[in-house]
Amino acid sequence: MTRRLGRRFLIALGLCAVLTIGGVVAVNEDISTKIASVRRVNVTVAPAPAQGANYLVLGSTSRCALKVQSSAFGLCDQGVTGVNSDTMMVVHVEPNLKKTLIVSFPRDLWVNVPGIGMAKIDNAFGAGPNKTIQTLEADFDVPINHFISVNFESFQSIIDTIGSVPVYFPYPARDPKSDLAIPLGGCSELNGFQALAYVRSRTLEFYSLLSHQWILADPTADIGRIARQQQFIRELAGIAVQRSLEDPITANEIAGEVLGYMEFDQNLTKNDIFNLLDAFRTVNPNDTSHLDFETLPYMYGPMQGAQDVLYVKTPDDQSVLAQLRDFSGIATSGSIKTITPPQVHVKVVDATGSAALAQSTLHDFVQKAGFRSGGTGSVAHPPDHTEVRYKPGAIDQGELLLQYLTPTTQLLEDPTIKGATVEVVLGKDFTSITLPSGGGSVSVGPSVAGTPQAAGPSTTDSAGDTYANGNGAVNPAVFGPPIPKGPSCK
Repeated sequence: MTRRLGRRFLIALGLCAVLTIGGVVAVNEDISTKIASVRRVNVTVAPAPAQGANYLVLGSTSRCALKVQSSAFGLCDQGVTGVNSDTMMVVHVEPNLKKTLIVSFPRDLWVNVPGIGMAKIDNAFGAGPNKTIQTLEADFDVPINHFISVNFESFQSIIDTIGSVPVYFPYPARDPKSDLAIPLGGCSELNGFQALAYVRSRTLEFYSLLSHQWILADPTADIGRIARQQQFIRELAGIAVQRSLEDPITANEIAGEVLGYMEFDQNLTKNDIFNLLDAFRTVNPNDTSHLDFETLPYMYGPMQGAQDVLYVKTPDDQSVLAQLRDFSGIATSGSIKTITPPQVHVKVVDATGSAALAQSTLHDFVQKAGFRSGGTGSVAHPPDHTEVRYKPGAIDQGELLLQYLTPTTQLLEDPTIKGATVEVVLGKDFTSITLPSGGGSVSVGPSVAGTPQAAGPSTTDSAGDTYANGNGAVNPAVFGPPIPKGPSCK
């Protein structure tokens, strides 16, 4: 069991590192030096399109790098020294779309690995990142433009540098195999080690307040774990990016910690990191809905030798794969409309005490970019970073304004705005607006339809009692009344 658990990681790791790096780039003047020091891997990737890219993110496990050794993760002195893949995802960055797509490829998928033959997709990474890229391109026709690899230590460092991440447990929770131990239900602030134990948990148990015993909370193991991990990503992503933008010292600490445990492909540049930042720049703890998580549709089937494996569910997989191949920036379903500058009233607010800056900036927005004037205003104290504030329901217009401002600009909802639909509050980092190439616009409409996940094992026992699913929903008849979340957890 140690070997099985030792080779398993978390879908959260790679994405959290990507998000955090994006956040620190915006506020760290020394980021070019830090990126230059990252280890590089020579891989063969597809040429990047004019806009957007597919980033293959692999979470690798090197237990000897862990500051705190644990038998749950496999001990270095037990000979668990290899580097294996536990996370395989493709982050799809596409221009103008509201959502950034993150597709997880279950590591037990039974695929044809070029040069190896039929095997679990995880075996591709065992043969090197090039083999993983070849497998995704040959089996799924998904082009990979960049490669990023991160490991255990990176994940723990992100959490510990930030402080903690709140996670809701409806009951006391544990997993002895991953060292998870939550003695009280409700909202718990998890440090790096606790968070790692939680997102790696495959045998999560809750304490039944009715029968006074520990009961398996999710018998689906890896599959249920994915849903818990994705929820954790949304929470951590918002906190990591917001803290990095608010506190340059924290951003610098995170950059120093994380970049030391990452590998990039030989072609990845600071501009590519900025493109990732653009894709995730609106993440905040209160609204992370634009992160569109998908798991490649799978189904259960016969074992391969002594191995439990998953099979790609066709044709259900085709709509997800089609999205990974498309860089048009146009959503593929629903009624689509395009928002352009002449449709948006912009108010410019300045805090420097010089009405001339607000007036000249508004003039640039109107005369150079084509926005409609919403007037000017002033506030007492300038924010460190320029802010785009939008009325409820006008987030699309706010996102359009972001295209004309620096990557440090924050997007916030503000129901108090009057006289305009969007308000730009000039921060200390503001110099001037920048006209995007080809002109700015945002496509608006229903997000690209996701593919329903194939049915897996039922989360019910033989008596039909529903256990916990990946989102923490439980049957009170089994566990008792759930403990309230409290204000810290969503």
